[in-house]
Amino acid sequence: MDWLKYHINPQNSELPVDWKEIFKRDAKIRVEIGFGNGEFLAHMAKKFPEVNFIGFELSITSFVKAQKKFYREGIDNVRLVMVDGRFGIRELFEDESVEHVYVNFPCPWSKKGQEKKRITYGDFAKALAAVLEMGGTFELMTDDKDYAEEVFSKFKESDFFDIEPMKIDFKRDVQTRYEKKWISMGRHTFLIMARKVKRADVERIAWGGKYVHQRIDHFDEERLHLLNGKVFKDKRKVFVVKEIYSSKDGNVHLIKVISSDDGFEQHYNILVERRRNFWIVKLDSTCQPYRTPSVKWSVRKIAQEISLT
Repeated sequence: MDWLKYHINPQNSELPVDWKEIFKRDAKIRVEIGFGNGEFLAHMAKKFPEVNFIGFELSITSFVKAQKKFYREGIDNVRLVMVDGRFGIRELFEDESVEHVYVNFPCPWSKKGQEKKRITYGDFAKALAAVLEMGGTFELMTDDKDYAEEVFSKFKESDFFDIEPMKIDFKRDVQTRYEKKWISMGRHTFLIMARKVKRADVERIAWGGKYVHQRIDHFDEERLHLLNGKVFKDKRKVFVVKEIYSSKDGNVHLIKVISSDDGFEQHYNILVERRRNFWIVKLDSTCQPYRTPSVKWSVRKIAQEISLT
């Protein structure tokens, strides 16, 4: 199981990530969002051994395949994070610390109402402009012409980037599995490259506050079970209580929660546990989420709801 060494869990540490400590060296950083089976990331890591590469992906299958590939090929300058790339870019890096960001054949989410799922939706360009070093590059390859034109227009209108003319059927020295598939079907590919020319400031919602817990002196179990299925909203924060489990002796209660911060959804458990003459409400250590405003609020709010004061 040595191939598991490539997977890291930043939610268990203070953000932004100390990449120098992770890689045990100080080097330039490049990122691929949606690395799939890892063929592009593996090629680039071998081509530029002096660079530290970080990959974002949400598919467990892709994680397994990519890690085994890196291990077989003796690659050591890659680390992987299972997280939405938009969140990862904004939250895991210091300002002006990334040299290059790659996105290869992302899902264009072309149906009506799916625009919020696109990688370039919202403040993505601004987050890029914060974390890319001056002159750093964003590179996106797609086979969807409409999506390519939308992304091109977004970066062309941005004050933070200079964008090169769109390249059609540009041949790079490595092709992903999807790229080969689309080309074999006679489809065109579109390459967009934008270079950072102006710095941006962006709000980080998960920095600070690694430990989240509340103490309550008087606990009402009946109030706890009334929370089952309840949705809590406060401006940009929202969470829902999905399930509640209690031990036979009533000293431990586990609450399944789903929270969302502007669409960034997390699933986790909150533990309510007796400690001598008081109770602790905290995040369960078996599934640690990023400490976003909704996560921290869910702990505080549940403690408030179940406390007899």
